[in-house]
Amino acid sequence: MDLSQPRAGRPPAAPRLTLGQMRTLALTSLGGALELFDFVLFVYFVPTLAQVFFPATLPSWLAELQTFTVFAVGYFARPVGGVLIAHFGDRIGRKRTFNFTLTLMALATLGMAVLPSYEQWGLAAPVLLSALRLVQGMAVGGEVAGGYLFGAEHMPDARRGTAMGLVASGMTVGVVLGVLLAMLLHMVFTEAEILAFAWRFAFAIGGGLGLVSLLLRKSLEETPVFRALREQDRLVQGLPIRTVLRDHGRDVGVAILAYWPFIAHFVVLSLMGPTLLQSLYHMPPVNALLAGCLATGGLMAGAPVSGYLFDRLGQGRALALVAPVVLACDLIYFLIVPDHPALRVPLMLLAGFGGGLLAAGSVIVVRRFPPHVAYSGVSLSLNLVSGLIAGLTPMLISALLPWAPSAPFWYLAAACIVAAVLGFALKGQDRPA
Repeated sequence: MDLSQPRAGRPPAAPRLTLGQMRTLALTSLGGALELFDFVLFVYFVPTLAQVFFPATLPSWLAELQTFTVFAVGYFARPVGGVLIAHFGDRIGRKRTFNFTLTLMALATLGMAVLPSYEQWGLAAPVLLSALRLVQGMAVGGEVAGGYLFGAEHMPDARRGTAMGLVASGMTVGVVLGVLLAMLLHMVFTEAEILAFAWRFAFAIGGGLGLVSLLLRKSLEETPVFRALREQDRLVQGLPIRTVLRDHGRDVGVAILAYWPFIAHFVVLSLMGPTLLQSLYHMPPVNALLAGCLATGGLMAGAPVSGYLFDRLGQGRALALVAPVVLACDLIYFLIVPDHPALRVPLMLLAGFGGGLLAAGSVIVVRRFPPHVAYSGVSLSLNLVSGLIAGLTPMLISALLPWAPSAPFWYLAAACIVAAVLGFALKGQDRPA
């Protein structure tokens, strides 16, 4: 097993993925999908949770802003949880830590399903909600990084772009499931029933599915890369994160810039999209959730295309190519939807597909770090984006909306510009096509 750090450019041709490798990617994505399903359910019930866990005397916009703040707690916990879990991923194995994160997420989500309301427990209710959200954030901090790395380490480097695109697409299924479940509950129950009790069904289902996924994931084997490290006695000594911070600070910076553009689109379109459509255009909840579902479906469709392009063209060329395409998709959506209500839902598919074209940027992340500290390096980088930056995004955009309704577009445009600049910077490391 070659343990050298993979080069950053376009790898040579490699055989197609085997059935065994595809099965590994599928099971890896399944666990990640159900964990993300649990994690994002929160955002689709923000208006409901704001009424359940905060005083009725608060203005609705302030209650929703505070609920988004609790949502952000989970994101802020991701870097801490990710680094802690990654420590064991680098020391005792990818698989064992990978399964631990799923258990943690399932139990926290089940806890939310039975949490008393503000009327019943007063201030303790939002405090406990924040605590459970903290546990969710720590769990998903280890899960997403572990999913990308686990998938990558089972693949030849020349197919890691494809693998990362497929893992990103598979994990995003969890978001679609969250949207569909929220839509189903809004169709079956009245708003009063959802507020009274039906929202709890979503979290109970999410926690239960997480435990089922854990049983399925137990059939996965440890990655060949980690097995080789252990057999050759090349496991990291001391704290892996210390090695990352001391020797790979620049790699962390590049990884953050590579991953943020995709996450920016995921947060704004898939997670915040339904709430933004309700707030800006007073769209009915079911229609808004359908739009969010289409955005996420677009992300799912675009991610495998992204992986193919990153393998075929090289990561620098691919990133430089897709960034302006994504920006064009964003521009089309935000220019048209204000004056064309009938297009607000279907055009979300186009915007989501554009965002999905950035998904394989994660292959840049996994290639930046040597195997003995890969879990820690990947986890720190991904969670600084998915934790701190993505956690601040809903609060930032929500705070700007009263004065700048176009804030979501400008945020996504900045992400596209960063992707284009980084792509051109990395082109010199690509081999000629």
